[in-house]
Amino acid sequence: MEQQNIESLRKQISELSIKLADYRDLEQKYENAFDELTEKEEFNFALFQYNPMTTVVVDDEGKVIKSNAAKRNSGDRLPNIGDVMYKDYASRHEINMYEELMTCIKNRQSKTFAEMHYGDKFLSITLAPFPKGAIIITQDITDRVQAEQDRIMLINDLRRALNEVETLRSLLPICASCKKIRDDSGYWNTVEEYFGLRNSVDFSHTLCPDCIKTLYPDLWEKMPKKTPVTKTRT
Repeated sequence: MEQQNIESLRKQISELSIKLADYRDLEQKYENAFDELTEKEEFNFALFQYNPMTTVVVDDEGKVIKSNAAKRNSGDRLPNIGDVMYKDYASRHEINMYEELMTCIKNRQSKTFAEMHYGDKFLSITLAPFPKGAIIITQDITDRVQAEQDRIMLINDLRRALNEVETLRSLLPICASCKKIRDDSGYWNTVEEYFGLRNSVDFSHTLCPDCIKTLYPDLWEKMPKKTPVTKTRT
């Protein structure tokens, strides 16, 4: 009888030892999971707080929960905790941003507005939903937009300048007396020389009727005359 009791006790101790080992193993797993969760939470907190772009977290009703360091240091007015984003705060957008935010939260789909004009600024806004709300990331891109606008203006100015140069190049400086033409190098050429060098044109020389009349009046009297055509304006 005593032997049976001893065996029973040994069996119970063995079972308890196994359970204790399982408990310790489970406790270790919980500790590891807690440490991993803590590490992830610290990482996410650091990622949120030190994100260089201003970030605001809202709940599923669009109410502000918190904002990050970049938002607090931006110099802009900060939203109060509990403010409804895009109603109580930043409500002057050209489109209904509150409706856009609610749609993103409802559909669980993020959306980015690459270039939003807000007051005297240009903003890039991303709405990123999570199960109980959304993260709103805003980047001030005013300098970038202004630089792009300046670049476009510079290109347009250069195009106008090139057009003016082309116009000037199409004007031929011609001597009012001898009718020689000045080339791009500053040399004066006869009409034959100027066009012959540039267009491979061969000239056949003759005299116009006015010159014949002036230089050879006798010959002019003997030449058949054409009836002049009268030009009228339409």
